[in-house]
Amino acid sequence: MRIREIAIGVVLAALLAGGVALTIPSPEPLQVAVPAAIPVSLPAPVVRNAPSSIAAPQAPPASTWREVHAKYAGAKNLRAFFYEALRKPGSGAYFYASRVLETCALALKATPAALPAVRRAAAEALRQRCDFTAEGLDDARRELDASRDLGLGADSLYGSMFDYLAADGPEERIRMLKTAFEQGNPDVIASLVALAIEADMAPAMTPERDSTALGVPFGAALVACRLGADCGPDSVRTLELCMQMGWCAGSFPEALRQGLGENFKTLDGVATRVVRDVERRNARRLMKHITG
Repeated sequence: MRIREIAIGVVLAALLAGGVALTIPSPEPLQVAVPAAIPVSLPAPVVRNAPSSIAAPQAPPASTWREVHAKYAGAKNLRAFFYEALRKPGSGAYFYASRVLETCALALKATPAALPAVRRAAAEALRQRCDFTAEGLDDARRELDASRDLGLGADSLYGSMFDYLAADGPEERIRMLKTAFEQGNPDVIASLVALAIEADMAPAMTPERDSTALGVPFGAALVACRLGADCGPDSVRTLELCMQMGWCAGSFPEALRQGLGENFKTLDGVATRVVRDVERRNARRLMKHITG
């Protein structure tokens, strides 16, 4: 399979699933349609018959992705965050709104009564934070679907992914990867370097230590944590891992360490090397891992 085809498959999987939901094995993978949507910049109101010396009022600047991410990470009510993001779309708002739908669908799909106590507590915590009923979640999907005509690519975070996918050849992909590095969003960067993680882990794979046993499906999320994503005890990512896998600890990396045992060291070493390349803006080395 050509590198472009592989990249498209992996990055679109990250785009559709997002966060830990992307990496956790599930007997019935959840299919959540991601709509095409972008923020709308409304023109500033026009002051009619005003003296030339009086400037027309300007629309407030759109929120940066860092501001939107901070609201997402700190949201005690994800439903409220979702609708605020649709009403006041800033840079990355649709990206994180889509992640809310994915997380809350997973939480609603879980059956807490059938889970062990620790997983049940995580599922209930996510449900409480989501604050969606099944019907409300369907309504939210329709709300996001209604924005499809706006075009998803104008969301700065989705745009970075689309630009990478549309890149013509390795050199252009390297340039787009460097652009994503400068943008700095840990979730986007982690998704784009996921193939480098897998390629670097390949030599450690054996019949007894396959990709799942080694934690390869969790590698991108671990890289996101290393790059500054919200991975603390009450983060969505940590609660999802606890709910889905029963790996529960004070942070996402610690939960992985608990769940993977001795295999965590191998994954952590690869994640550390990938993060070092990201911090050094060494896109060429990462692409070399992918292309072999």
